[in-house]
Amino acid sequence: MVVMVVLESSQENFIDEIVPFYLDHAHIKGRLVRLGKQTESLLANHSYPALVNQYIAEVISLAAVLSVDVKYEGVFTLQISSQPDQASLIRLITVDINTQGHIRAYAQWDQKILHHEQDFILNPPCLQEVFGRGFMVFTADLAHQIERYQAIVELQGKSLTDSMHHFFRQSDQIPTALVLHSRSGSKEREFVAGAVILQRLPFSGDPTPEQQDQDSDDWFTNLSLLGTLTRKELLNPDLSSFDLLYRLFHERNIHILKAKPLKSQCSCSLNRIQKMLENFSDDDRVGMAVDGQIEIICEFCNKKYTLKA
Repeated sequence: MVVMVVLESSQENFIDEIVPFYLDHAHIKGRLVRLGKQTESLLANHSYPALVNQYIAEVISLAAVLSVDVKYEGVFTLQISSQPDQASLIRLITVDINTQGHIRAYAQWDQKILHHEQDFILNPPCLQEVFGRGFMVFTADLAHQIERYQAIVELQGKSLTDSMHHFFRQSDQIPTALVLHSRSGSKEREFVAGAVILQRLPFSGDPTPEQQDQDSDDWFTNLSLLGTLTRKELLNPDLSSFDLLYRLFHERNIHILKAKPLKSQCSCSLNRIQKMLENFSDDDRVGMAVDGQIEIICEFCNKKYTLKA
């Protein structure tokens, strides 16, 4: 079938972006996320072990592919944390992405990772070995809403993909399928990652039994096509996002929409730090100070702020 392109993605092959698309007369929507240089830029602010970098890259991709549905001004946060009373290799990963596509992330991890890094290359630990009996928390903090939307997901299966499929099955969300991959790059602290998500949309009116049957057939056909996507294809720098989607769904009447760029950029600022300190009493601020100055380091970007007490 003819591919209909509404707004084509950039001609660059592998750029950091979210590419929305529709299939089968808009009854199925999807998003493709691919991350490269911006992940490297974000990870360069820290000296995390390779295992931590891998999971950060995957969580960023997952947050990006989920956050594009947040159409209003605000911040989407995806956090994975272990149980406080359990041993885990990674204690916490937090990723923020705002409406402009600015991303930031940080992690807390156990030093014993460093003693097993070479072992992890040959025998990568599964999700439970990394986080224990942990949880994923999704939070949408939107400017037009007083209360934040939040969902909590117990980690299930051997991977983040397994956990997300468990969440989609257990929640009231529309039927959803996900592919998520990452790999290390040629440079230190370089990880490329990508994700594709498909979601089956409800009919706007009352469908006939024939339409329902056709819709189900289309859904399972597209799931089968998505299942053919390999990690090598998803993370291939010589395959553009447009070509990747065309290769997957060229027979499914695909409509590719305008790509949304992603950028590693922290939201911390001197003004925000000053406003945060205004919430503390004079005595508290004096207690924070050393030689009359308060030093605050942003956990996300490692930038240091020095203020008078």
